[in-house]
Amino acid sequence: MNIKKTAVKSAIVAAALTAAVSAKDYSGAELYTNETWKYGKFEARMQMAAGSGTVSSMFLYHNDSYLGGNEPWVEVDIEILGKNPNSFQSNIITGFGPGNGQPDRKVTSEKHHSITPASNQSFHTYGMEWTPDYVAWILDGKVVRKTVKGQGDNNQVEDLGKKPQGLRFNLWSHEDAGWVGAWNDNILPVYQFINWVKVYEYKPGEGDNGSDFKLLWTDDFDTFDNNRWSKGDWTFDGNRVDISPDNIFTKDGMAIIALTKKGQEGFNGQVPKDNEQLPESSSSAPASSSSVASSSSEQIVPPSSSSETSAIRGLHPTSTIVKEKRKLVNAKGAKVHPNGHKRYRVNFEY
Repeated sequence: MNIKKTAVKSAIVAAALTAAVSAKDYSGAELYTNETWKYGKFEARMQMAAGSGTVSSMFLYHNDSYLGGNEPWVEVDIEILGKNPNSFQSNIITGFGPGNGQPDRKVTSEKHHSITPASNQSFHTYGMEWTPDYVAWILDGKVVRKTVKGQGDNNQVEDLGKKPQGLRFNLWSHEDAGWVGAWNDNILPVYQFINWVKVYEYKPGEGDNGSDFKLLWTDDFDTFDNNRWSKGDWTFDGNRVDISPDNIFTKDGMAIIALTKKGQEGFNGQVPKDNEQLPESSSSAPASSSSVASSSSEQIVPPSSSSETSAIRGLHPTSTIVKEKRKLVNAKGAKVHPNGHKRYRVNFEY
């Protein structure tokens, strides 16, 4: 919605917003789809960023999760915690965030999975399958975790079905050293490279060769598609960086997400070469958790009181100004469908 204020009040609000979201010393980035889906398969070929204190990710997210209160939190994660680039953390987050006088009631289920070669030294194919019956995480064609509906005490798979989700990638730094490692800005700049992304809709039996996933689109990032993607412009609690659209680029057939010092946004380096062939799922039926070998039979785990769980990241605006005065626009100011809006974008009309 538009915010109509007097000139004086608008200036005060704008100053407060600037102080809230632009006072940090570092710039990260978030790339997200304008479209959302209820169920599907999501693949990306990436070389992740790494460095103590950083988070480099691919995740599914219900755009209004941050509102909390009675708004469901719906999220599925792949996260490289920079202190250990030889593994990734899988996670489901459901429940409800804090809001409307209610406490944080999010439920999490973190697991860790090894990666060889290290995630910041080589490209790997990361995948997530989300159906009404299960969520699976796939690394280089192998299922490393599958959480089935009704498994455990939390019923997270069923709760994920409450809302559609968009696909997102981000690179940032959390302030909890226990979760991501101690921060040292001498590592900057660091980059996450995305060679391609594939999105499949969930269509049981209608995919290639009778699979349950039908390819919707592939993006090889020869150019940046503004109709498909938007760039984040916000920050959130626990994040030591501002999410900046100036830290997302396309070059040499790659999308590049950067984490830099403030005022040093950009990329002038050489894009690493990915020598791997496209996965089998790109030319035939997508590999799924029912058709590829699983490396584990991991079960969902109840929420933990560890620093990882407590760090879950109350991804909500840093002020009520940001939260209450959103306008549905993309990173360039164009109106977007409500299902595609950013979490904390704010425009003011004077």
